[in-house]
Amino acid sequence: MVYLQKRARDAKRLPGYFGFFGGGAENDENPEEALRREIKEEMDFTPEDYTLLGYYEFEHNTRHVFVLKVDDEFEKNIKIIEGEYGKWFAEKEALDEPKLIEEDKIALRDLYELLRLQK
Repeated sequence: MVYLQKRARDAKRLPGYFGFFGGGAENDENPEEALRREIKEEMDFTPEDYTLLGYYEFEHNTRHVFVLKVDDEFEKNIKIIEGEYGKWFAEKEALDEPKLIEEDKIALRDLYELLRLQK
């Protein structure tokens, strides 16, 4: 399962879509500094023990995608500050979601493949 953000209807980019929590680096931040700042801003949560899933280059942007394994208490330990809400997605549900862009689905396919290999 993966936890995705439902973007606000008035968001500047992809309003009403689902996507990863996070965002771009500011000033001289490295990708991990940007991750920690963005997750704190969006979920009032400080991620630890995350791993880099991959670095993705697309036509209009590049992304570092990190993953974090969480426990059953995760939703009790966060507060959604940006976006409408967070939602858990199973693999098929995420990959079939029409309001999830293909760039995110590419990273999710990699994640689900990695999870299958770890079993």
